[in-house]
Amino acid sequence: MARRVDSHTLKGMLLRSNTRLLLTSVMLLQFTALLLLSFKRDPIDAQALVMSLLLPGLTWGVVNLYGKLWQVDRALLILVMLLCSVGLITLQDIARAAITPLNQALFVLMGMVAMAAGIVLMRRLRRWDRWQPFLMAGAALFLLSPLVIGEWNNGAKNWIKLPFVNQSIQPSEFVKPLLIVVLAGGLAGRPRFWKCLPALAFAGGLCALLLLERDLGALLIYFLTTVAVYYAATSNALVTLFGLGIGAGGALIAYHAFPYVQKRIEMFINPWSDPRDSGWQIIQALISIGSGWLFGMGLGLGYPRNIPLYHSDFIFAALSEEFGLIFALMLLVVYLLIVLRGMSVALNARTSFHALTALGVVVLLGVQAFINVGGNIKMIPLTGVTLPFISAGGSSMVSMCLSFGLLLGVSSINAHDEADDLTRMTWREAGG
Repeated sequence: MARRVDSHTLKGMLLRSNTRLLLTSVMLLQFTALLLLSFKRDPIDAQALVMSLLLPGLTWGVVNLYGKLWQVDRALLILVMLLCSVGLITLQDIARAAITPLNQALFVLMGMVAMAAGIVLMRRLRRWDRWQPFLMAGAALFLLSPLVIGEWNNGAKNWIKLPFVNQSIQPSEFVKPLLIVVLAGGLAGRPRFWKCLPALAFAGGLCALLLLERDLGALLIYFLTTVAVYYAATSNALVTLFGLGIGAGGALIAYHAFPYVQKRIEMFINPWSDPRDSGWQIIQALISIGSGWLFGMGLGLGYPRNIPLYHSDFIFAALSEEFGLIFALMLLVVYLLIVLRGMSVALNARTSFHALTALGVVVLLGVQAFINVGGNIKMIPLTGVTLPFISAGGSSMVSMCLSFGLLLGVSSINAHDEADDLTRMTWREAGG
């Protein structure tokens, strides 16, 4: 047994060494990039200079604090901090009137608090089934609010303005973690199909509300996440295929019912048919990506602000122009590593609820990243979703961090369970 303990200890030491190297590399990137941007302007950009010190400090503090308090997966947390840093660095360079880098930094801070809340909730709440009806009712009412008090924005009625402050929020973003928890709770334990109906009906109702709000990007994310979690929970290929068929039929109906959907499909096929209006976004995005080529035009160079919504929906095209295609591909690798590491967390979970929660988070992240990048490079039609952890905006940042906190909470529970198993094996081997 001594060999087992020594092997486990050695594995832990190697893992901590690797995460320290990864953390140091991320902090070095943060410091050098922001320091470069601070000296790019005349006079010196004081905000970038201060952030070049504060951002590495925040990263070091969050990773070490969360790791010591809850034994979360540090590699996952560092990779997320890397994505947040890329977003802050890019916005520090290109953001102007749309959103200031200081605002985004505050959103990142709020996201870290939301992430901690997600970890605590996942660790502390053991009887999620008691809260299911309240979560379902709250999510439905919150998602319904834009239809009542919301405002139209880019063809969708999915925003509500907060009273007394000059800020708007997107309810569909904050409902995402609620959807994951409700699906995991309703589908845990490989239930029979009729026991799955409340959770599936809940997800279907949310998709119907999103259709009424014409928020088709969020609708696609909700739908694919639901299908993936259902199949993982039940292995029922027939019902899963039937659900995908319903989704395909709904997409066809939406195409014929909404003229703006038809326009987006047309611009996806041939944006040059209307280069000064509807096709302007995708054309400018492709020009920016092509201008960056392999190594980019350089931090602070290029013209990414020619792209509409360069700070949110098209930030991938903007950073591709400045950092180059190689860097952009490495970002996609980071997303892939997060998904694979999250899948490992799901596979190591001891309960089906925790496993499905972890799976739901990584599917949500992967689908949203694919939809955003696919729209930027003209692989799929534009849908208006943000790039997780990188795009500007508080709703997306806080919601995604809260969802990721649930995943880190599951990783913390896994680490605790593994430590208990090792303690019991050591006790038994010692004759206890």
